[in-house]
Amino acid sequence: MIRKVREVINEKGFIKKNWRNRVPVCIVYPDSYFVGMSNLALHLLYCTLNGIEDIVCERAFFEKGSESFSLESKRTLSSFEILFFTFSYELNYINVASILKNSGIPLLRKERNDKEPIPIIVAGGITVIANPEPISDFFDLFIMGDVEATIHEFMDSYLQAREKARGKILEELSKFPWVYNPSFLKINYRDDGKVSSFEPSDFKVKVNYYRGEPLGRSVILSTDTEFANMYLVEGTRGCPSRCPFCLMGNVYDFRVDEKSIYEAAEKNIDDIGLLGGGVSFLNTLPRIIGYLSDRGKNLHLPSLRIDKIPYELLEVIKDRVKTLTFGIEAGSFRLRRAIGKPISDEEIISNIEKIFNIAGFNLKLYFMIGLPDEKMEDIEAIFELAKKIRHVAVKKMAPRGFMSRLTIHISPFVPKPGTPLQWTRMDNLDSLEEKTKWLRSKIKKLGSLIFTHESIKYSFIQAILARGDRRLGFVVQKLAEGDNLRKIMLESPVNLGFYVYRERERDEIFPWDFIEGTRSKEDLYKAFEIFLSKLKNE
Repeated sequence: MIRKVREVINEKGFIKKNWRNRVPVCIVYPDSYFVGMSNLALHLLYCTLNGIEDIVCERAFFEKGSESFSLESKRTLSSFEILFFTFSYELNYINVASILKNSGIPLLRKERNDKEPIPIIVAGGITVIANPEPISDFFDLFIMGDVEATIHEFMDSYLQAREKARGKILEELSKFPWVYNPSFLKINYRDDGKVSSFEPSDFKVKVNYYRGEPLGRSVILSTDTEFANMYLVEGTRGCPSRCPFCLMGNVYDFRVDEKSIYEAAEKNIDDIGLLGGGVSFLNTLPRIIGYLSDRGKNLHLPSLRIDKIPYELLEVIKDRVKTLTFGIEAGSFRLRRAIGKPISDEEIISNIEKIFNIAGFNLKLYFMIGLPDEKMEDIEAIFELAKKIRHVAVKKMAPRGFMSRLTIHISPFVPKPGTPLQWTRMDNLDSLEEKTKWLRSKIKKLGSLIFTHESIKYSFIQAILARGDRRLGFVVQKLAEGDNLRKIMLESPVNLGFYVYRERERDEIFPWDFIEGTRSKEDLYKAFEIFLSKLKNE
């Protein structure tokens, strides 16, 4: 049992090292403990850092309205030499401002100097690998790459340089091609707000990817998380389908780690959660699940592709798994084909019938609204497809005397940097609200269906931060202070619609163009052209 700021948390596997003669660093997750401890990047970073003998690594989480303290020793964040923030979601940028301010640490990078012992503020994670610019004023450094490929070298360099002045330490750490020091880059803007150039013009940061095994695994088990007392395994990283809207599939090459899944079966834990956007492409998944099931393990699956269902797998898990989640993504075939999921309505219905023939699984189906070239008939197609799915459920379940729970979840499409759809615009708020309202009304009348959706307002904010630049520091600070979005839009020195509501030209310089990842900008644009051609060839 360890005591958090306001509550008692039950954990197994946490590490508490003696501070004596060790360098203290802290992983700061910019959200609650409940959310953060379900994030494998945190576990991976925690294990890696504590695996270095000269380092003591602790954890801290966002505490709304109060100062954050480390979980293990209850120390303030200013007590540590380095603070590592990890991001998987743009909206968490907002909490950074609150965390630093409440901890008495200067929010802006330019306000930190050599005169006072201020922690070095470092960030990493998939969203900053794609585009760190909206929060570049807040961080000293960004680690652009996988934990496994970067942290040991980064900390070795720090341990050698830590006695130097703060500025000199940052210079030493910035020598790695995968470390981004935003103070080394000047961005110039045109009169219309677009980026005109970088200084120096040849400035590049190369993302450093891990090519080995294992991938991420749980280090700590806790009762107080989204996946309570569940051992999580990153079965895949990236996704081979590389759908044009998906950040994970475009930032990472596809990787598989089957060995860690098998090893999980030998652990003294009942529940194993398999994570990864490409799990549907694991051809050996039925065998893996059978192996786990034979050893009495309960397997929990991520969202799957409905055109990649291994039905023999469902036979194995039907008595252990209650809910299946599928990313349908769009209501009409023309949009599904364009975004990389070319499966017809007939195939979807046929597959769902096969699922219900095996067992009365609950289904959660994800759709996006506001996709490029979306028409009202595409929205109506979501409803029509939901109606057909409900009909199949009633037909199959009624003779059994019960009804499966069916959930339709709607998310606004948010264009992401580093993907083929980074050139597109987001649908406007009024249109998204109308579409959501229409779907809610129609689906509610059907009965036996649950309708849920993401916040339209927060999706808009996410879109701003996803493709924003370093001029958004003011906006992030105001959001952290709780200012009304409409008020922020009026006061912002930059029109926020500029980041959200416009199509980008092919040769426009993006704020993140200095980042070299798995796919070149030329490759992404070719994929974008393929997407457009699929929309035209209906």
